[in-house]
Amino acid sequence: MTLADGVALSFRRNRSGVSVASTGLIAYRADGGSRRQLTWFDRSGSVLGTLGEPDGFNLADPRLTPDGRRAVVTRTVDGNPDLWLLDGSRTTRITFDPARDDFAQLSPDGTVAVFRSGRTGAGDLYAKLLGRTDPEELLLHSDELKVPMSWSPDGRFLMYLRFDPVTNADLWVLPMQGDRTPYVFLRTPFREALGVFSPDGRWVAYHSNESGRPEVYVRPFFEPGQHDAATAGDQWQISTDSGAFPKWRADGQELYYLDPSGAMMAVPISVTGNKLVPGTPHMLFRTRIARGGRDVQQNIQYDVAADGRFLIDTELVDDAATPITLIQNWRPDTKD
Repeated sequence: MTLADGVALSFRRNRSGVSVASTGLIAYRADGGSRRQLTWFDRSGSVLGTLGEPDGFNLADPRLTPDGRRAVVTRTVDGNPDLWLLDGSRTTRITFDPARDDFAQLSPDGTVAVFRSGRTGAGDLYAKLLGRTDPEELLLHSDELKVPMSWSPDGRFLMYLRFDPVTNADLWVLPMQGDRTPYVFLRTPFREALGVFSPDGRWVAYHSNESGRPEVYVRPFFEPGQHDAATAGDQWQISTDSGAFPKWRADGQELYYLDPSGAMMAVPISVTGNKLVPGTPHMLFRTRIARGGRDVQQNIQYDVAADGRFLIDTELVDDAATPITLIQNWRPDTKD
C-alpha cells in the first residue's frame, strides 16, 4: 500500500529520504527539487567558497582547469545535457548538439575537453577546443558505450571506460599521438571504472567490484607493447572497507576516494622501486556530495585543485521547501 507520495530520494546511505523506527514510526523528507552548488572545501571540511551559482539543472561532473579557477561541467537544460564552462559568476555553453554531451575530461594544459556524445551512436569520444568555435573532432567511434576517464600528464594517452556485454565495464587506453589504435589496460569479468593517472603517469588508480564490493586499487601504467610480464599482476588495494571514485593529490603522495556514505577519505602513498606502498585510510570530512559515494554508474562528482582544495558538487537542502513528515499508526490491524 502507498504511504506517501513525493518522497525525496538520495544515493547516499547516510542521507536517505526515509527513516523507520522499530516502533513503526516513519519519517520522510518531501522532494523539494534537486539543486546543486559547486563548493570549495579544505581538507578539514571547512567551506572556502563556491564556484558559480546554485543550479537546479542537474549540474554534474566538475573538472577543474589547471589554474583551479574554472571548471567544465555537465549541465542539463530543457532535458539536454551539454558541456558548460563555469568561470566565476559567468556560465558559458560549450557544446550545442541536440544529442547528449557529457563526462568531460580536460587535457593537461586545459585547452581541450574530451567528452562522451550520443550524436553518432551509443556513446563516442569527441574533442572540443575550449574558447574556440571550431567543430568538435570525433576521436573514437565504435558500437560500445565509452566514457573518458583521465588524461595522462604528458597528454599522450587517454584512459576511458568501455562497456562490454560480456565483461561489464573495462578500462581501455586511446593513444593521442601517432598510431591511435586503442588497447586494453584492464579487462576482467568484474566492473573496473574511474581509472585516473597519477601525476607522474606511472600509476592508474581505479575502483573495481572484484571482491564483491567496490574497492579502490592501483596498477602500473604501461604503453603499447611495453607490458612487463614480471609486473603484469601487480595490484595494490587502497581502500579497506569499500570505496570508489579515486583522485590523486597533485604531488602523487596521497590518494583520495569516497566511502559508501560519501565521506572523503585519504590514503598516504609512497613508492619503493617498482612497488607502491599504501598507508592506512583515514577520513578527512563528511560531504553532501551529489549522487553519493556508492558506485551506481555515475561519474566522479568532485575534483582536487593543485593547491589541495576540494571542489565538490554539493546537494543543497532547503528545509522550508523540503519538510520532514511523520507517519503514525499506518499498519493495518493484524490478528495472531
